[in-house]
Amino acid sequence: MDKLDEVQKKEMQKWKGKYLMTSWENYADFLEKLGVPLLLRKLATMGTPIVEVTYDEETQEWNISRTSTIFYRLIKLRSVDFKFKLDEEFDEITPDKRDVRSVVTVEGNRFTHVSKAKKEGVTGHTVITEFNGDEVVRYMTIDKVPDCTGLMKFTRMIDGKPVVVNEIEEDDDL
Repeated sequence: MDKLDEVQKKEMQKWKGKYLMTSWENYADFLEKLGVPLLLRKLATMGTPIVEVTYDEETQEWNISRTSTIFYRLIKLRSVDFKFKLDEEFDEITPDKRDVRSVVTVEGNRFTHVSKAKKEGVTGHTVITEFNGDEVVRYMTIDKVPDCTGLMKFTRMIDGKPVVVNEIEEDDDL
């Protein structure tokens, strides 16, 4: 984070916290086109993910931990940690066992995680994680199938409960 200005660093500190998935669009299709086996796809889509974003100032390492739960978050199915340092390439074995080379960058209110296949027959992907106050949106695309986009929406959790985000409708009379 040394390359970032103080305003950006301060803004990114607000991203830390827990978020509960509230919706997903095209996620099962995304996983299928990515080549994820049927059993793993079923596990990935049967639970309610909780994402926790943390930052270790000593190591300058971010962690986006994703825990899938079922029965209204009572039973934990699986937990996956995704640790990275901004702008540093690293080798990654994805949860579906793809061997890729990745880098995460930051621009404005989003992390962009780009993974490139290390061998033939494996596909890369891009995940953009956008932080908007108490809401997070993840856009996922596949290198080999760019028209297939998965979308996941999350809302911040405080004391184990999701924050209610009130949307204000536009009023043309104002």
